[in-house]
Amino acid sequence: MEEKHREVTQNLMNAFFRFRHLHRHGRPMHGLKQSETRILLIVKRKSDETGKGIRISDLSRIMHVTSPTVTQLINRLEEKGLVQRKNDPNDRRYIRVVLTAQGEAILKQAADAFFAGFSRLVNHLGEEKSRLLAQLLTESFDFITSDVQNIDPEQE
Repeated sequence: MEEKHREVTQNLMNAFFRFRHLHRHGRPMHGLKQSETRILLIVKRKSDETGKGIRISDLSRIMHVTSPTVTQLINRLEEKGLVQRKNDPNDRRYIRVVLTAQGEAILKQAADAFFAGFSRLVNHLGEEKSRLLAQLLTESFDFITSDVQNIDPEQE
């Protein structure tokens, strides 16, 4: 029984590790790096929430990188016409980053392509297996996040 449990555990670990490396093999969308796409997504989400974009310092905090790193990424996205800087309407000391119409369009295309990929997976697995997979992944995520929070460093 112990050996079978180890084998199942190892197989599950291997399956999870394979997903970790998926993003490295993904095709860049419109020549954008993963970090640039992530910034566009965050800018979009914050713009939808606040109606006024996001400050570079807030982007830096969310992404866990330095402000100069974010500034370089924003500069590249601005050169490509995907974002623009605007003065904060409530405090002119701050600059906010917002998407341009072209940035919005590229994000829409990326979202549509992402959805289409999952739709193909549902077609491949079938609806029943897809529902089961979603349920198992959700349970796994909930367990792992709960388990990580409950680990006592003294026990290790």
